[in-house]
Amino acid sequence: MFIPIIVFVLLTSSVHTKVTVNANLHNLIHNIVAFNEKAKATIKHTTDNNVTIAYNKIRDYAVKSDFNEITNNSIDSDTTANRSVSDNGTALILTPLIEQEKYAEARTTCRVDSTYFLGIESYSGYLTVNKTYNSNLFFWYFPSTQGAVNGTPWIIWLQGGPGASSMTGLFDEIGPFTFEPQKGLKRNPNTWAVNHSLLFIDNPVGTGFSFTDSTSGFTKDMTTYSSHLYSALDQFLTIFPELRRAPLYIAGESYGGKYAPSLAMEIHKRKLASEIDLNLQGLIMGNAYIDPQAITHLTRTFYNFGLIDDAQKKIVEPLEESFRGDIAANRSVAAKSKWNYLVTALILLSYQRHAYNFLKDDMSVGKYSVLFARPEIRRAIHVGNINFRMVNLTVNSELAPEFLSSARPLMETLLEHYRVLAYCGQLDQMMACTMSSESYGRWRWSGAGEFHNATRYPFLHEGKVAGYHKSGGRLTEVVVRGAGHMVPMDAGGAAQALVAAFTRDIPISKPNFVIATDTLKSFIKNGTNSIYL
Repeated sequence: MFIPIIVFVLLTSSVHTKVTVNANLHNLIHNIVAFNEKAKATIKHTTDNNVTIAYNKIRDYAVKSDFNEITNNSIDSDTTANRSVSDNGTALILTPLIEQEKYAEARTTCRVDSTYFLGIESYSGYLTVNKTYNSNLFFWYFPSTQGAVNGTPWIIWLQGGPGASSMTGLFDEIGPFTFEPQKGLKRNPNTWAVNHSLLFIDNPVGTGFSFTDSTSGFTKDMTTYSSHLYSALDQFLTIFPELRRAPLYIAGESYGGKYAPSLAMEIHKRKLASEIDLNLQGLIMGNAYIDPQAITHLTRTFYNFGLIDDAQKKIVEPLEESFRGDIAANRSVAAKSKWNYLVTALILLSYQRHAYNFLKDDMSVGKYSVLFARPEIRRAIHVGNINFRMVNLTVNSELAPEFLSSARPLMETLLEHYRVLAYCGQLDQMMACTMSSESYGRWRWSGAGEFHNATRYPFLHEGKVAGYHKSGGRLTEVVVRGAGHMVPMDAGGAAQALVAAFTRDIPISKPNFVIATDTLKSFIKNGTNSIYL
């Protein structure tokens, strides 16, 4: 999830609170629409003064008492504040056992009581990544049940945000089970665990169940979170060494589009220096925020989808132009602030609660977090009394200075050595497929020409067109029909089949009949002289 503050508030208000926000949203929208009319008279130029007027006005409407009423119930607060703390067990920090080379004991100790999770084998615990601040990353690992683990591809899943818990990926997207408050746990028919081992990590420090004892322990840049991830992975592999030879793929969704390549680059450098024995094979990027050039024309996406009209587009254009100016000048904090206001304005103008899939009124994410109020669950997954935050806004704000950092150079280097799958949900407004694709077109690596000249084919799933794909130069780009920002949640079956094919290097399905490019060009040329009755 790539999360502006207003989107987080609107999403979480329907997940964990009994606050009725429809009236509040109606008032907010009424105010922003009224502001449209006034703004036409004031925002005619792209001066900084007018831009300031625009986004301050938007901010004022978004942070009035209605907004505060909603945020008081947000998941950034401890969702288990009222639980008893007497029987939750103790947070299991495995690093001391690893340092004492008690690997078998660490493995036995971190095994999850499968009684509470449909009998599915898994392991969880904490790995210390900074002793000075007692900073620890939480992991939950599910070994493959199909074949030997050391020969089965495994995937490290990193959620975005920044500050969004990878437990969302586990429970709402690709994990072996899903959760509904009234129905409990049930097996996920579209899980990637069918033919992969899965490792979910709450990253950066402070996200989900991960924690630090000091505000200085929060991550502020790519260098730090890549170092933390590598440290956690290195420790994890001492407990599960059979995974060293298994084909590894690192998956990053949304802002995880920075986490995944940064971890992959750490591994790559260590492999070149013979510091680690690990079978890294590739990356899986889902609606990934990799480079700020992919978010420079957000208004165009809403306009092209028909969610705002030309008059409304003109209202927000000065703000977007100022946002692009901050990107050009590398003013990261200012750019993130204006991006927040821009997304807020576009969501309110289009009468939506979020910008992840415009065909969905609500995003049913995070319902699983009520599980973590249960003492037996906390004991089973070894988190003790550590607070859980589905989205930690402190983590989000601490990373504001690196909002404009680009993982493009990392991707260009990694593509020389590893395969990359970049999939995108067609209906996503936050990371629009067209802008992501245009961004890939600016990448420079030895296989760029092969990729740019590759033919685009339909992606078939269960006999139907599930999307479109092209491959070349180790890069495979896929647009998934009918899906939004979180593809595995919206198109689970297609995503499962796509990833299984990619990790086994099996060609993605193509139709039996494909129109040749030359044939199509000839058809179009001849058609210019045709008369249709």
